[in-house]
Amino acid sequence: MPADAKDGFRALSVISGQSQTGKTTIVDFILYALGDNRVPRHDEVRSNVRAALLELDLGDEPIVIERATIGGEASSFASIWSGHLDTLDPVGENRVAIEPTSDPSGLSQLILSSMNLDEVLFPDSSVKEDTNTSMMSIRDLFRVFVVRNERLDNKDLVYEHGNYMVAQKYRQTIDVIFGVHDNEGAILAAQARAASERLRTAEGRLSAMAQIAERDYPEGRTQLQINVDDASLRIAELNAQLRVLDADQRSSQTSSARLRVALRDAQTTATESRVRVRDRKSLLDRLDALRGQYADDQRKLAFLVDAEVLFDPLRVTVCPACFNTIAPVTMDGGHCSLCHSPVELHTEEKNDDDAGVDLVESAGSSPMVRSELRAVRGRLSSLADYIGRLTVDLDTLERRAEQAELAAVEAAAAVDAITQAPAPWLALRDQMTGELTGVRLLHQASATGLRSWARVDEEEQRVVALRNDVEQLRGARKRGRPDRDAILRQLASRFGSILEDIGYPKLRDPYIDGNLVPYVRGLPYTEASSGGMVIIALAWNLALWEIAFEQDADAPGLLIIDSPQKNLGHNSAGDDEEFADAQLVERFYAHVKTWLATDGIGAQAIIVDNSPPSTVANDVVVNFTRNPNMPPYGLIHDAVS
Repeated sequence: MPADAKDGFRALSVISGQSQTGKTTIVDFILYALGDNRVPRHDEVRSNVRAALLELDLGDEPIVIERATIGGEASSFASIWSGHLDTLDPVGENRVAIEPTSDPSGLSQLILSSMNLDEVLFPDSSVKEDTNTSMMSIRDLFRVFVVRNERLDNKDLVYEHGNYMVAQKYRQTIDVIFGVHDNEGAILAAQARAASERLRTAEGRLSAMAQIAERDYPEGRTQLQINVDDASLRIAELNAQLRVLDADQRSSQTSSARLRVALRDAQTTATESRVRVRDRKSLLDRLDALRGQYADDQRKLAFLVDAEVLFDPLRVTVCPACFNTIAPVTMDGGHCSLCHSPVELHTEEKNDDDAGVDLVESAGSSPMVRSELRAVRGRLSSLADYIGRLTVDLDTLERRAEQAELAAVEAAAAVDAITQAPAPWLALRDQMTGELTGVRLLHQASATGLRSWARVDEEEQRVVALRNDVEQLRGARKRGRPDRDAILRQLASRFGSILEDIGYPKLRDPYIDGNLVPYVRGLPYTEASSGGMVIIALAWNLALWEIAFEQDADAPGLLIIDSPQKNLGHNSAGDDEEFADAQLVERFYAHVKTWLATDGIGAQAIIVDNSPPSTVANDVVVNFTRNPNMPPYGLIHDAVS
C-alpha cells in the first residue's frame, strides 16, 4: 500500500510499466474479485496466483473480498470479511455465491445494494410490449466504469455495433444510474390488454404443439432421452470399433483367418452335436434291446408261476409202503433220512440241520420265482422311465444340432462372401457401417422428438411468464419518468468541456445523441481519426463519471482506464499529426487531477499507462520494469522468462 494513501484510499492511482508485465491483469483481478466470470489465464498467473483479495468500501463499512482461482478456473463463490486487509478475522468469514448474479444473497446483488442498484429489472426489448426482463448484475456496471484498451478506438464505444442486447443494457445501466430508467412505462394498461391477448394465443399454440408432439413422439421425453443416450453410446462404440477395424483389419489374411476360425468353431460345434445325437440314439437302441430281454424274462417267469399253480410239483410226502406221512427229509450222518443213501458235500461243510433245511427249501421254489418276477418287473419299469427321459433329451439334442448346423452354414456363407470382396475387411466394415447408420437414424429421430418436446416445455414456460406479466401489468401503477433529455444535455455539456480542456483540435458541435453516441464536428465519433477516437472515448467516460458523482447518482464513483495514451503523442499514427502532441496526454491527466481535487473529492480513478507523464509521478503506485535487475519485474516477480 502506498505510504501517502490515507486510510488505504488514493484519489488517483497510476499503474505504470512496460508492456507484458501484468498491468492489465491487475484490473482483471479487480473485476474478478467483484464477480466477473473471467479469470486471467496466463501461464505464469495460473502457476502463481491462488486467490485475489480486494478491499473496498460499501457505504461506511470497509470489507475485504477474497475469491480463489482453482486451477486457473473461476471460483463459484467468494469469501467476505468486515474490516481491512491487514485485520482479517477467519471467524468472520461469510461465503456468498457468484452465480446466478440475480441471487439476492449473492455477491453481485450485495455490491449493487450499496449503490441502490440491486433488484433492478431490465426489459429485454424497449419496443415490444410482451418483453421479458432480466435482473441487473455487477457485470453490467463494469461496462460503465471500466474502459479497456481495445474500447478506446474500436468504433464500438457505446457498444452500438456489437451485440444489440449489450448496447441496450449499457444504455439501461446509465439510465438506472441517473434515475431515469422507466421500469414500467406509461402504457401499462395497453400492455396489459395486449399481454392478455398474447397469453391466449400462447395457450392455443401450446395446446397445438403438445398434440403434435404427443402424436408424433408418443414415447415421451424420458424414453426419447434414453434412446438418445443409448444411441450416443452405441455410436461411440461403433466408431471406436471402426477405428480399430480400419487400423487392424487392412490385410485379408487377418480378416479371413478370423472368419475361418469362426467357421471352424461352428463346424466343430455342429460335429459334436451330431455325435451326441448319434450316441444318444445308439444308447436308446441298446436300452430298447435290453428292455425286450427283460420283457421276455418277465414272460418266462410268469409262465413258470402259472405252471406251478396248474401242475403241483412232485413231492414225496407219503411212504409208498405203509402210506403213512413221511417226516420231513433230513440229513443224518451224511445219509438221506428217506432212502438212507449217502449224500456228498462238495464245497462247503454243512451240518445235518442245515442240509435238512436246504432240502426242504428246494422242495418249494415258488416264492423265489415270484420274488424274481417282481425284481424283473421293477427293473423293466425303471428302464422304461430312463428310456423316456433319454427320448425327451434326444429332442433337445436334435434341436441344438440343427442350430449348430445352421450356424455352421451361416459361417460358411460369411467366408464365401468375404472371399468375393476386394478386401476381406470390407464385409466387416459394411456390417458395422450399416448398424452405425441405423443407430444414427434412431439418434436423429429421438433427438428431433426431444426438440419437439423441448419446444413444448419452452412454450409452457412462455405461458407461465405471460401469466406473470399479465398479473404484474394489471397491478402496476403509472409513475412519472424523470427527464432523460436533461441528463443527456448535462453529459453533452461536460463532454464538450472536457474535450476543450484536453485540447481536442478544431473542436466544434460536440454533443451526445439519444443512444449515447458522441458527436464532434457534427459527425459521429467513428468518423474521427484513431487519435481523435481515443480523446472522444476518454472525454465521454470522464463526463459520465464526473456527472454521476457530482449528482450523487447511484454509481460507484470509480473509473478505471487502460492505456489512455493509445494513438496519442509518440503512439499516434503517422498520418495523424493533429494528435501527435504529447501535451494532450498531460492535459488529460491535469483535468483528472483538477477535478478529483475539487468537485470530485471522494471519487477514485485507476489508470493503467505504459509511460505516464512526469506530472503524475507521485500518483504512480507501482512501476513494472520488465528488467530482472530492477524490481519489480512485473506482477509475477519471478516470471522473467
